[in-house]
Amino acid sequence: MDALTPQSFEALLARALAEFEKHGTIFDLPRRSFWRRPEDLDMSVELPGGRAENPLGPAAGPHTQMAQNLVIGWLAGARVLELKTVQVRDRLEIPRPCIDAPGLGFNVEWSQELRIEESAEQYASGWYLIHILRSLGVVGPPEPGPAAVFEASLGYDLAGIRSEPVARFLDTMSDAGRLLERLRETLPPALRARADVEVPARIASSVTLSTFHGCPAEEIESIVEHLFRRHHLNVVVKLNPTLLGFETVEHLLRSRLGYREIQLDPRAFETDLKWDHALGLFERLGPLAARMGLSLGAKLTNTLVVRNHRGILPGDVMYLSGRPLHVLAVTLADRLARATGGRVPLSLSGGVDAENVSDAVACGFEPVTVCTDLLRPNGYRRLPVYLKNLEAAMRSVGASDLEGFVRARAGGGPEAGSAGEASRTPPAEAARANLSAYAAGLSSDSRYGFSTQPEPPVRGPERLELLDCQSCNRCLLVCPNDAVLALATPPGEVDAPVLALEGGEVRRLPGRFEVRRERQWGIFADLCNECGNCDTFCPESGGPQHVKPRFCLTTESFEAQGSRDAILVEDGGAKITARLSGVRYELRREGGEEVFSDGCIEVRLDEAHQVRSIRALREGEGHRLPLSPYHALRLLRDGLMARVNAVSAGCLPEGAGRR
Repeated sequence: MDALTPQSFEALLARALAEFEKHGTIFDLPRRSFWRRPEDLDMSVELPGGRAENPLGPAAGPHTQMAQNLVIGWLAGARVLELKTVQVRDRLEIPRPCIDAPGLGFNVEWSQELRIEESAEQYASGWYLIHILRSLGVVGPPEPGPAAVFEASLGYDLAGIRSEPVARFLDTMSDAGRLLERLRETLPPALRARADVEVPARIASSVTLSTFHGCPAEEIESIVEHLFRRHHLNVVVKLNPTLLGFETVEHLLRSRLGYREIQLDPRAFETDLKWDHALGLFERLGPLAARMGLSLGAKLTNTLVVRNHRGILPGDVMYLSGRPLHVLAVTLADRLARATGGRVPLSLSGGVDAENVSDAVACGFEPVTVCTDLLRPNGYRRLPVYLKNLEAAMRSVGASDLEGFVRARAGGGPEAGSAGEASRTPPAEAARANLSAYAAGLSSDSRYGFSTQPEPPVRGPERLELLDCQSCNRCLLVCPNDAVLALATPPGEVDAPVLALEGGEVRRLPGRFEVRRERQWGIFADLCNECGNCDTFCPESGGPQHVKPRFCLTTESFEAQGSRDAILVEDGGAKITARLSGVRYELRREGGEEVFSDGCIEVRLDEAHQVRSIRALREGEGHRLPLSPYHALRLLRDGLMARVNAVSAGCLPEGAGRR
């Protein structure tokens, strides 16, 4: 498995500033996809972690693990970001691929792939970067208070959460002052001046407790109480769809929605938290939270354990998300709201998309978080559409704030949607009415049924190669880690002779090299964990994560690629070491010449790429060095260094941005 290697805070900040100045993008998200708060609407919500400009954000998952992911989500409009789940076991071997979301969502990954200390630094770096960018006005005039609300996520048992590493992580999330200052001190003077902004030391004051993957039901209450008493944190218990019971879930999925190919795993229903225990938990711990000035809420829901019927992901079971999970999550939320009289604050994380986000907000869910839909084409750029749809829904009922929107959707009339206007329906009651009505119609809504699910992408007969493909751009857009690079390459055809050692001399044999496309696609190996999402949507076979050029910034990363093709970029691009089809090449600049070698033959070429000299470095009768790899490498290098990106920003000659 490829390990994620986070970039330094310095490299991330330097890249963000330079990229925005030169290209109008930040971490490849274009300025046109930045969300700006509408002046005529108040979309904000008051959460235990503070007031957020809107209730939307990514759920704990691949979009909230790395600092740059958090920044991209924030730029696109996310204001409540649930950080990826942290647990004491931080040396997991996650199988690959781990994501399969062509229509429905399936995955086999479940908690952080970084060390706990790395997770803390990534979350602090993302927090710091967001506040720097807000101070620069990249999404409009900055508002007072935190730029976003971060919520931590934890699993999966009491011993792990009590452990010293997890306790230290939570203490850092509560007061990251020292870590933020240390990040600032790593910056050179020019960047440090840009980082002199007010950044709240408290990154997160709320934590979501994930009760998935065998979290012992009898320990959940103890965990919540521990988080209250030891860390003084607000807690949201993330419940599982199994709370509905096997028969109900089976009936909804297979009979009502038509997903007959999905096979449930009965073991999950046997070991998960049961309904009576869940109700008792909120009844017993709610008063404790109130006495301590804290909040206890519920999040609906975790993904659903199902048997692996597709054979694309490894293992016997996988975890279902997407539209059918939305039906289960909302059904469970309605049942919980009825059972508790609406006393438990609810948030939503199942199957949210641009078409149902307004319904979810009208049901009173705070926040509303999304994962699976962001794994589809356009990726993070889908978020602004969510918010535009919510804005349109608010205006359609004459609501100027979310409270008025909830009331108006409950039938309070146009006047109920106006801020400051009295309404006969209390907001909480209006939200419950909306939730009950919404839940009642979901299982018969054809949009969530099997027959109307998005068709999986069609893959043609073509196979990917190192260079040239359909250039559809999907791999870049669906990558949750910003690991895919777009490189400009001028198309054309040139002579590329094959140099052959024969009789102690080097002979030139004819050869040609051609590039057909104006853009190529590469992978920054440090940020690619081979989740497989790019391959899901690629119209050609082979997998971009395996076939396209994999760029590395360190020898350790290059060697970690094993026998796979990889390209090590050093000295600001002046030196390239590559392994292509099992052959190791070196390309370096010396003065006005290019020096290309495979360790047996060395050739020097001028600026017009004409051969100036050839020499044999060692004996090797019959050995051949084609110049096609030379042209491929110099085009990739030039395209890479012509634009600010993760690799070019991290391979400066002086080593800026290197870990």
